[in-house]
Amino acid sequence: MTLLLVAAGALAQPASVAAPASAPRRADPADPAASVPVLNHRSAFTGYRPNVEQPVGAWRELNDQVGRIGGWRSYAREAQSTAPPEAAASAPATTDKR
Repeated sequence: MTLLLVAAGALAQPASVAAPASAPRRADPADPAASVPVLNHRSAFTGYRPNVEQPVGAWRELNDQVGRIGGWRSYAREAQSTAPPEAAASAPATTDKR
């Protein structure tokens, strides 16, 4: 009985729903005169900025600056913090007494 109802419902659908009258035809890939959509290519190197050497300071002055900041522990705290580096550098250093 159910099969009969499904078959009757499929036959009752209008023909315009099953196959549209103005369905676009696909171009034959073997036809050399077939129209082809324009290809747009964007290079992976668009916007590429080459690496630029950074100026190097005097190593003694840089070592002294690291010592004034708090040494490698200051950089380790900065890496573990969720705050941006500017905020972490301006915040007073705290010591963990655990």
